[in-house]
Amino acid sequence: MEINNTQICNVCLKSSENDKNAVFLKATKAGEAIDVCTGCIPSIIHGSGDVVKSNEDVKKELNL
Repeated sequence: MEINNTQICNVCLKSSENDKNAVFLKATKAGEAIDVCTGCIPSIIHGSGDVVKSNEDVKKELNL
């Protein structure tokens, strides 16, 4: 997800603010725009979309 021009991975919660070298891809799950860091892409490709948290779940985990 993206908050104030900061990308947060919807899988591992990595932030572009905390990791300047991280690369994020925009995707859609269940009609919701999400961001996924390239490190988590294999877990989605070789696993399933079940590892992807909704934007609401990410906000709850980050206390936003």
